[in-house]
Amino acid sequence: MYVRRGPEPARLGRASGVWRVPTVRCPSCGAINPNGRRRLARCRICHETLGKCRYCNHYDARLLDCTHPSHRLDERILDADAVLNCPEFNSTLAAPRRGPGLALVLLRTGAVTTVVVLLAVFAFICLYSRPTRPLPPVLLKASVSSPGVCFRESGFDVKVLMRNQADHTARDVEVSIHGRSIPHLTCQYVDPPEAYFEGPAGSACALVGDLEPGDIGSVLFHFAADRPGELDLTAHVTAANLEGVQKLPVEGEVVP
Repeated sequence: MYVRRGPEPARLGRASGVWRVPTVRCPSCGAINPNGRRRLARCRICHETLGKCRYCNHYDARLLDCTHPSHRLDERILDADAVLNCPEFNSTLAAPRRGPGLALVLLRTGAVTTVVVLLAVFAFICLYSRPTRPLPPVLLKASVSSPGVCFRESGFDVKVLMRNQADHTARDVEVSIHGRSIPHLTCQYVDPPEAYFEGPAGSACALVGDLEPGDIGSVLFHFAADRPGELDLTAHVTAANLEGVQKLPVEGEVVP
């Protein structure tokens, strides 16, 4: 004898030998039913019949009829809520999807956080490790003036002037006085006073700052001498974007 069978329930595993009827969510109240795909199953909460033609894959609501090949053409099923205990019943009610477990959620969150942190660190490294563009070189025209002869009691002045002849800014222009006469001299003040800064031993230093194209900067050093003699000094002019150092000799004589 040939017996038609409906769709077989899903199996848990090949080796387990255990069969499981898929769970479904009741379309009426939303309750989860562990055996809701049976032909005569009812919801355990609201007792809705879950084996209606309405919930069968073979029922076409537009044609108001069953579309299974074994269905007789002279028998129409006009009632979608009919419960026929049909052997061809194939439930359309889907089993509820399980959400990820707590461990999986935490793992995913940790992975996403790690990726975001790594990207932020990478962006930070790229931002601050990019090579800085070198400043365009400038051309400074410098000159120095000092008295040819000065008295030891009154001291003497050394004035250095600089003009930026380039089309871009000269950055951090500095002037320093060096030479064999420095040990016998004392720099009493610098004009402007805010330009003075403590430089290396054996020098007198002043910061002129930035010079825009065409600007002229100047700084004056006043020295006191502790003995007479010829001056052996050199004014050094430097800038952050000046190629090399401009050296200007300071000529003069200190008399008693």
